[in-house]
Amino acid sequence: MKPSTLVFLALLPICVGAHAQEWKELDETEQAVLAPWRSQWAELDGPQRDRLLEGAERWQNMTPDEQRQVRQRLKAWEAMTPDERERVRGRMQRWEAMPEDRREQLRQGLERLRALPPEQRELMRKRWQGMSPAERRAFAEGVQAAQGARNARNLRWLRLLEPAQRRQLRPMVESLQADQRQALRERMQSLDDAGKADLARALLKADPENRAALITGDPNGPGPR
Repeated sequence: MKPSTLVFLALLPICVGAHAQEWKELDETEQAVLAPWRSQWAELDGPQRDRLLEGAERWQNMTPDEQRQVRQRLKAWEAMTPDERERVRGRMQRWEAMPEDRREQLRQGLERLRALPPEQRELMRKRWQGMSPAERRAFAEGVQAAQGARNARNLRWLRLLEPAQRRQLRPMVESLQADQRQALRERMQSLDDAGKADLARALLKADPENRAALITGDPNGPGPR
């Protein structure tokens, strides 16, 4: 992996912990991923090492499809002009400063867009490009309002949980693999509000090994059926 790949990974939102280490303290997998940085490792400060370790860990935990998508984004990044890269950094900074509920709305909107057939995505892209700035703002505000109303309906079941359980829920979901999160979303869609709350409570109590059975509704696993 080229150093620029790891720099790009370090710019991505990462929710893992890392500790600055000497090169000899890294395990074999970490050394293999970070090999391009070996000669510079001793000169890097703690935060720089942490960012590279976090990027390497994120890379190792990605599925082959996720790694392919990162390579595609890296290729696009390397083809950008300095001004284009600066605009991208600005968008990333605005994303980090955005309230979490707004970020979740955008994530859900992107997931729905990706689920559309290619011809519909292309039609929406052309429609967006043909809008004036005022029309784009009005469209975005309308989508946000509609998404907010849907979220309010879809998240009513959260009120059935204790405050402490609600606080624990997001970190638990973020600890799941991408395919598990998708399976959990699909499972939740098949349950009523009480069933969703019961499943959430069971997932919070379960150890990682038993969560897979709960998510898929395995009849041999523990938790709500």
